[in-house]
Amino acid sequence: MNNVAQMVLKDATDEAAKAETWADFSNFLFDSDVGIISKAFPVGPARTEFMKSPEYAAIRQLLNEARDRSELIEGATPKRHVLERFFLPRSLHAALEAEAEREGVSLNQLVVAKLSMSMAQMVSATH
Repeated sequence: MNNVAQMVLKDATDEAAKAETWADFSNFLFDSDVGIISKAFPVGPARTEFMKSPEYAAIRQLLNEARDRSELIEGATPKRHVLERFFLPRSLHAALEAEAEREGVSLNQLVVAKLSMSMAQMVSATH
């Protein structure tokens, strides 16, 4: 796994330098179909072990730096829209839309930010 983890970190480092937004970088890493982490470490023990590695810690730092650069600003909408795959209750969708409007971001930006924060908390809890 170590060689795979190092290759994923190298690819992540290269992408972090050229990604337009943190959301695009996050998609590059975690998208369930094409994300490099999702492909290299499918869910299960391999993913859990990778999430404890120094390579994963370095990737999380790259993601945090990308988020600090672009934050939730216009233009940070992921190229793949998060919500297009989910069926949400109308009330939840409306609540999320209202929150996004108050924050001045797109609905997808808001959801990606919430998911990213949740993932970061899950990772922190495992350490």
